Amino acid sequence: MMGASHAVSGAAAWVALTSTAPIALGTHPLEPQGVILGALVTAGAALLPDADHHSATIARSGGFLTRGLAGAAGAASGGHRHGLHTALAAVGAALLTGFADRLTATVPLLGTIPLGSALVLLALVAFANKALDLGRSGVVNLWAGAALVTVAVLAWAPEQLEWLPQAVLVGFVVHLVGDLITTGGLPLLWPFLVKPPRRLRKAPVLRRIWLANGYVALPVLGRTGSAREQALTAVLSLYAGALVVVAAGQLIGRIGSAASAVSTGGAVAGLG
Repeated sequence: MMGASHAVSGAAAWVALTSTAPIALGTHPLEPQGVILGALVTAGAALLPDADHHSATIARSGGFLTRGLAGAAGAASGGHRHGLHTALAAVGAALLTGFADRLTATVPLLGTIPLGSALVLLALVAFANKALDLGRSGVVNLWAGAALVTVAVLAWAPEQLEWLPQAVLVGFVVHLVGDLITTGGLPLLWPFLVKPPRRLRKAPVLRRIWLANGYVALPVLGRTGSAREQALTAVLSLYAGALVVVAAGQLIGRIGSAASAVSTGGAVAGLG
């Protein structure tokens, strides 16, 4: 899958799991702000496995720094669609995100903050913005926008950082599923690659599922960037967008109710 398709898939999976709207699964319901912010964060997390590729969205999001990190990640994991494209990597990323919460720092105005989680949030929002083209172009604008979102969360809703490991796990898994259903497939048993016997490599159906290099694929979308992938991405975009709008409406309604309650309370106090 292309970067934008991965990002949209991650956002769609998150809202499906956390929204309370009738068209959502709602298996892990969150407050509206968690649904909205989580959609953006999971979109960024769904790009993480491609940190092993020098020209992936992540690599292009921060100039020479992210390109260098992507190169190092690719070398350490064995190359593109190797170690970082496994269930083990997904679990590891979620665990590391959880451990990051233990790193704290004291900063002016905000006090003590979960620095590790804040840095994870910053990066994932920047990655999502890059993939979905949500902000103005340019590295500085990209990361400045992500920094504003991060500071706002730390100032007004730091509790929203508690679900970061789950968002990373969901995004990672959705990425793996997306690559599995393309012709490239995945190394499901990495670092072991069990290649099919020669006599089976030309079997009409099996050769498309059990690839000659030992990867496994269920290529319902065809090649990366295919028309089928684009169609699926369009549908998922509409779905995720609709649920984000629902969550935004719920949030605005709650803010309005709270403001009304405060206003009514002040009026009663004035009468008293």
